[in-house]
Amino acid sequence: MKRIKLFLAAAFLSIAASHALARPATETESQALVQAVTTFDKAMRGNDYATVVKTIPPRVLEHMAKASGMTVDALRGIVIEQMQAALATVKIESFAMDVSKVEYKELPNGEPYALIPTEVVMDAGGADKILAKSQTLALLDGGAWYLLRVNEDQQVTIMRQVYPEFAEVEFPAGSMEALKKP
Repeated sequence: MKRIKLFLAAAFLSIAASHALARPATETESQALVQAVTTFDKAMRGNDYATVVKTIPPRVLEHMAKASGMTVDALRGIVIEQMQAALATVKIESFAMDVSKVEYKELPNGEPYALIPTEVVMDAGGADKILAKSQTLALLDGGAWYLLRVNEDQQVTIMRQVYPEFAEVEFPAGSMEALKKP
């Protein structure tokens, strides 16, 4: 019986300690997130894909580069080329990350992360436009915010491999719908 009481006491202290470590994003971190989103938004609107690629979490880029047998710089170059090619055939009519509706959350280790509602309207030249709604994950790494789409299983799988603290985090599904052109 004494062992059970000791076990329960230790478990309680462990839970209490983990909650004591939990913290919301600081005002400085919140301001830095708004700046990161503003920089990303400006880069997207200006077709500055080199800046867009800098918002990809570093461990994700390192993992992808290693898996591909190349350097991170070489991978960045390829990602930029692929973005240019993909977006040459699709016109982005609008792009919005709504930082006024950002949802701050905490990882089990107490570190904050954020989910940002994101909407993109694309015109691929067909009869309809496409409205894509999703959440963008903002995560802290080395004190800086990085952005990652979490509506693609492959991206989430890689992110969880290199950021195992997200292993149990569930992300909302994105959606796509056709919009009639005027």
